Amino acid sequence: MMGQSLEKLKSNQPSFEHLYAMATHDSTSTIKKQKLLRRAFEQNKATQNDSIRFWNFSKLAVLSTSLSDTLLFKTIGIESLKLAQLEGNYIFLGDVYWNYGSFYRINKRYDSAYYYYHQAHKSFAEAPHPYYEAKMLYNLAYINAHIKDFTKAERQLFQAIKIFRAEGRFKQLYLSFNLLGAISDDLGEYSQALGYYSEALKTLKKFTDKDYFHQELYNNIGVVYQKLGNHKKALACFKKGLVLSNIFKENPLLYAKLVDNNAYSAYLSFTGNDVEDDFVTALKIRDSLGDDAGSVISRIHLAHFFSETGDTLMGIAYAKEAFDIAVESKLNRDVLKTLELLADLDQDNSNQYLRQHISLDKKLYKRERKVRDKFMRIRFETDNYITENERLFRERIWIVCVATAIGLVLLLLYLNSRQRAKNKALRFEREQQQHNEDLFLLTLENKNTLEKGRNLERLRISEELHDGILARLFSVRFKWPFINLSGTSENLIQHKKSIDQLTAIETEIRNISHDLRNELIWNEMTFIDEVENTIKEKSELGGLKYSFTCENIGDWEALGYLKKINCSRILDEILQNIIKHASATKVDILLKAEGSSMIIRVEDNGKGFRTYVSKRGIGLKNLKARAKKINGNISITSQLGYGTLVVLQFYKKS
Repeated sequence: MMGQSLEKLKSNQPSFEHLYAMATHDSTSTIKKQKLLRRAFEQNKATQNDSIRFWNFSKLAVLSTSLSDTLLFKTIGIESLKLAQLEGNYIFLGDVYWNYGSFYRINKRYDSAYYYYHQAHKSFAEAPHPYYEAKMLYNLAYINAHIKDFTKAERQLFQAIKIFRAEGRFKQLYLSFNLLGAISDDLGEYSQALGYYSEALKTLKKFTDKDYFHQELYNNIGVVYQKLGNHKKALACFKKGLVLSNIFKENPLLYAKLVDNNAYSAYLSFTGNDVEDDFVTALKIRDSLGDDAGSVISRIHLAHFFSETGDTLMGIAYAKEAFDIAVESKLNRDVLKTLELLADLDQDNSNQYLRQHISLDKKLYKRERKVRDKFMRIRFETDNYITENERLFRERIWIVCVATAIGLVLLLLYLNSRQRAKNKALRFEREQQQHNEDLFLLTLENKNTLEKGRNLERLRISEELHDGILARLFSVRFKWPFINLSGTSENLIQHKKSIDQLTAIETEIRNISHDLRNELIWNEMTFIDEVENTIKEKSELGGLKYSFTCENIGDWEALGYLKKINCSRILDEILQNIIKHASATKVDILLKAEGSSMIIRVEDNGKGFRTYVSKRGIGLKNLKARAKKINGNISITSQLGYGTLVVLQFYKKS
């Protein structure tokens, strides 16, 4: 019951998606959003699917960064990093480092941001994921541009542009060209800046939802023309930005920037009548939105405006306000600008402002140098890490290659040894078979010799019985009746019986002599006679009519005993198959010799069969095995309804 209650309680809890949707809703307060994110985080920890759990953590990390919830962000970061490392997934690792980099960049901790962006870049390169890799290059270039390491920033942007072009990522291409333009602007390379901005403008044509980017780009181009003193073109650019869509509602900060820059160019070119109102409008928007950097620029412009119109005190007041805001917001470059402006406007305190300017400039130079050195160390350590990884990778490749080569050599040695052992076994088997055959032939020869001796002895006994003993018995019996004998009648009768018995003995001896000779004749049957007897017996058994033809009888009789035996067995197997399967009524057998080849040809008029179906039959395997023993080959041709033809061919000598 308790388990069921717990499950019911869990099912009643809002899902991660619901909590996240509520946290991203515009009407939700910041504090409530943070609470919802914490609930969503706890809910997501129970998600079983690792991939879904990770990407949910990533979404929470991005949102917690935008809410400036440092504690929640770091808690999520720890969980995300653990999961990414556990999975060994470079995309996951890259995303975690990316989130850390963005968090530190937003909080203006550029050294930490640079480190994590660099780690993300390495992870995406390992994955590999070219698009994300290029985005990290852009982020690194952005930070390098911020610390005035323009050469490094440009190199990274060119690398990123190459990938963005290949991937067809036009928005990222625009951002890269726009940043290149800003770098060239900072370096005072205005023609180069206009060239990059022109490339950015071309790229804008290739994707939708670009009004904001058009407005931003026209503002940037206008600023370059403003610095070149071409206020006509500058004003044209600012006006293009101001007429696009409903800019005031959609992006009031950009609107204020365009209004302020437009007013400043109008003031510098003496073409504006209501520039003061525009300056003030832009300043109010910036102050209301907490845009400190924009507020400083607006006050600097107003200071210039009032000093030029003769109201120096008002100009100094705005310059001091700009200085105070810049110092409070740690906008060091703007502090230098305001000090320079104050030194120019407030002649009484000019030396003091100049000393402050020189002192701050030196401090900033040292700080920037220190930051650049720190970044250099990060890059150096990373390059060393990459070099070391490459060295280890080469070593691993070398070890793998050597191990593979050794493995292949050992495998070849093993296979060679195994093959040699196999060949040795085959050779031994062949020799054993040859030995057995030789022994069999020798035994057979001895048997034949013994049989021949027996036959000769039978013949001699037959001849001795017929020509010797029988002749002498006949002579005795023939003379015996002509001998005059006297005696009783019983003695004479006994004498006659003895002569009759002698005649019977002669007959019996003659029969024995003839039997011995007839048995000898039977034992002297030839190979062809045996073949014909086999054909005759099988044909009678299967009710077949047969025709048997043998050409070159001498060649057949001259074959070795093993070949004769195998030929006889093959023929016997063929006839047996015809009787069992063919339903034939007639069979034709031909034995002939063609050159060095001997051929047995057997054809029946049976029902035939599909040869491709019966290739694995035992009978066919036996035929082929016997044919192989005499180094011959056997072919079978058959078709349903048209009988079967079997041809055995082998060489006389092999």
